[in-house]
Amino acid sequence: MDDLTKELQSFLVRLHYDPECISHKVEHYLEHLMHLLAVDDEMAILCYFGILGHEQVSLSDLACERHLSPETMIDNIDKNLHKLAITPEWQMLKQVIEK
Repeated sequence: MDDLTKELQSFLVRLHYDPECISHKVEHYLEHLMHLLAVDDEMAILCYFGILGHEQVSLSDLACERHLSPETMIDNIDKNLHKLAITPEWQMLKQVIEK
């Protein structure tokens, strides 16, 4: 996993444990960022991390729901995180978060 993707992943993990760490504005921007993915991929990330009002779902449960192996499921999540991490939208959102 590259540094940009790790940075996004770290932010999403932090958001899971402390949902109040972001403003309503940042939450709104994050929702729009997630909408850049296909609906199934967006839901997988939201549920895997348990963010933006979604219950956290285990990797094995996510994989089972989608008839995938856990290895394939985590690969899909990582690929989609990378897709988001390289977008200009995430780069701009990072700047808002860092202020």
